[in-house]
Amino acid sequence: MLNSVVASPSLKYRTPFILNMPEEAWFDVNMMQKDMLLAEELGRQLDVALPSVALSNQLLTAARAQGLAKHDFAIVYKVLARMSGIDL
Repeated sequence: MLNSVVASPSLKYRTPFILNMPEEAWFDVNMMQKDMLLAEELGRQLDVALPSVALSNQLLTAARAQGLAKHDFAIVYKVLARMSGIDL
């Protein structure tokens, strides 16, 4: 467990944002989707499959469709919960 993602300082830092969305988005959905689209384009150019990028982009697209584009990108957890029928 100490070497897993659970022990990640980044995860410990982001957890409050995931559970309680911040008032001010540091990295909003629009910004992150721009980066995902660039990554997908680079993957196509290099003929490299990037399934996690494609999935992330789909979640960001769903967030935008739900009117959440200006929220911190951690909102994708709420989008995923909604899609799964889980109430957060």
